[in-house]
This record gives sequence, structure tokens and C-alpha cells, in this order.
Amino acid sequence: MASGLPTILGVNLVTPRGVVAHTDADSVQAPGELGEFELLPGHVPMLTALKPGVLTIGTKARARYAVSSGYLRVDPGGAVEILVEQAIPTAEIDADEARKELAAAEAELARWGDRPLDGEYVNMQQRAGWARARLDALAQ
Repeated sequence: MASGLPTILGVNLVTPRGVVAHTDADSVQAPGELGEFELLPGHVPMLTALKPGVLTIGTKARARYAVSSGYLRVDPGGAVEILVEQAIPTAEIDADEARKELAAAEAELARWGDRPLDGEYVNMQQRAGWARARLDALAQ
């Protein structure tokens, strides 16, 4: 009996440099600003902000990516558009580089202390988040 609901998600993972992944999947797990969430076929249309973290496409054939902040949109047909500043497959992550970047960003953030937020501080938080996302992707 056909339910009329999509049975797969068409997933596009895109950065300003181009398409990182374009595939069909049975699920997507993403790092939302309000917490991790999972999409399954037939999900209602939505738009949400993403924070740096680990994006997993699929449950049977899993592909993991470290992603920076951005947005995820599900359209009525089940297509999932993931637009982020940076994304990298887990297999391409340089752990030593990520550790060095995280240490440098955390040291810089520690120097800021209780100063009010400004653009430079927010950029440093983004750098630290991107480094953490890469290390988290390797740890899973």
C-alpha cells in the first residue's frame, strides 16, 4: 500500500566553494542551533539554523562531515538543502591541524575575558567551533 510519502531524502550539502555532497539518503542527523535532530523521509518542510558540529547523512550507508554554521531547509518534496560556510568529509580531516586551530582560538578567546561581544570575538568563536566540529567528527 503506497502512502504517498517520500521514501528517501534528496540531500545537497553546499558551501560557498561548491557542492560537497549530493546524494539520496534514508536520514540526516544535523547539529541544530537548539540541539541535534534527525530528519527522516516525509519530514514536514522546515528551515533551521545549524551550529558547527557533525552532520551524518544516512543510517545504512553513513557519510559523516564536519560542518560549520549555516542553514538546513527541507522542501515539501523531501529535498534537503544544507548550506554551510565549511564542510569536510571525516576522511579528509587533519586532526593535528584542527587541534592547533582549536588551541589558538581558545587562547585568543581567553584573552577577551569579559569584554562585550563584537565581530572579532564572534569570528574567533566560529573558528573554535569549526575546529571542535572536525575533532568531534573524528571521535564518532
